Amino acid sequence: MDFRSFAQAINIATPYNFRETIGWVVRNITGPCRKNAGIVESIPYSYVLNKGVKAEYKAAFVGDIMPTFRRHVKFGSDIKEFIRGSDFLVGNFSGTITDKRKGFLNLSLDQRHVPEIRDMLAEFFPPEKTYLSVCNNHMGDFDKNAFLNSVSMLESRGFNVFGWHKRPYADVNKDIRVLIGTMWSNRDCDSICRLEDAESHKKQNAFNFLYPHIGYELEANPRPEIVRLGRKLIQKFDAVIGDHSHWPQHVTSESIGGINKLLAYSLGDFCGGLPLKKYQHGMILKAQIGRDDRGMQLIGRVEWRITRFTPASNGEVTLDLAKEGKI
Repeated sequence: MDFRSFAQAINIATPYNFRETIGWVVRNITGPCRKNAGIVESIPYSYVLNKGVKAEYKAAFVGDIMPTFRRHVKFGSDIKEFIRGSDFLVGNFSGTITDKRKGFLNLSLDQRHVPEIRDMLAEFFPPEKTYLSVCNNHMGDFDKNAFLNSVSMLESRGFNVFGWHKRPYADVNKDIRVLIGTMWSNRDCDSICRLEDAESHKKQNAFNFLYPHIGYELEANPRPEIVRLGRKLIQKFDAVIGDHSHWPQHVTSESIGGINKLLAYSLGDFCGGLPLKKYQHGMILKAQIGRDDRGMQLIGRVEWRITRFTPASNGEVTLDLAKEGKI
């Protein structure tokens, strides 16, 4: 029996082997790891990726939408202004809406959302324009019925939900498809969409975003092997925007065949309720998609900002842009 199977047998769910699990525990105690600095560098907060692109669509992406533990999320005016005018928003819904309680001696880190998360997200951005991926390591936290019930609850509020084997992508419109795939799953799950299968769902004559669940938690910089993976993926997709690290990582540009492509390694956490600073930072990113004078669909201007959410004693969580874009 390998370590993951043993851990699951005693109700400890982890996507990692023993060594990586110990590393995760250490980072949760000491804070985000700062190793591997300088391997990649971020583009400026506002940057024209490709010149001469006439914007047709404005996309927005956030990272992990974490459980709020019944805290009410209050969105600041600055972050609302930043998102204004976007045609659609993509986020990673990490967890399951459920009232199932944790059993005695259950040491697993199953993520439970409360139904009110739907109203909080709807306050931030129109549900009919919001695309929530459920492709992450927490997808198998509960049984299939609980998972599908959570999806139905999100859909009943108007959100577009995708990210499992029956919905491996979301078509935002005729020109844009968002694909997903994960490196990780805390538990064995038949419905999971594996990262290696994402390419098979690309849409011809469209702009294909890949929104993968990759990397390692609580690391400020992507590891060399994740950089290599990112550069391999960007060869196949028009843009790659990742999540899973719970800490914002680099937004970069890769030149492929004379085209500058967007590669963001992780957008960190968008919102949550943990009173721990290590789990209170993320990134919000906007990209303009259009055509150049050759008729090619490309990204023109990219803008990104560091975000933070701060739990307060009154039961609220304030979510706003970090001052000067810094953590």
